Amino acid sequence: MNLSQVAVIALACVTLVACSPKDSLFSLAPNYTVQTVQSVTDVAGCIAERWRTSARHLREVHTNDAVRVEAQSLFHGVAIGVRLRTRDGDTLVEYFQRRVADPIYRAMVKECTRS
Repeated sequence: MNLSQVAVIALACVTLVACSPKDSLFSLAPNYTVQTVQSVTDVAGCIAERWRTSARHLREVHTNDAVRVEAQSLFHGVAIGVRLRTRDGDTLVEYFQRRVADPIYRAMVKECTRS
């Protein structure tokens, strides 16, 4: 191999790594899980309302049978999220965080899942 071939291969590797999708926050293990009798939409609305004033880049994604609420913690920019889906007639709530986030976000999730 000559130098130009090595450079092309190295450039292709760098491009491949730079363009590959990042791991989803929801591919991690949940940091907190709870099951509640409240509906998915009620819990998602409560969490989104609380996070709207205390987080940034809030996003709510509705898929077939699940709702995801994603945001970044206000001061440290830690990715946080909640996945909500129906299981056995109840709502399964899973809270995720990329790194250790302020405990207030998990506390908000707990408050929204109390009956």
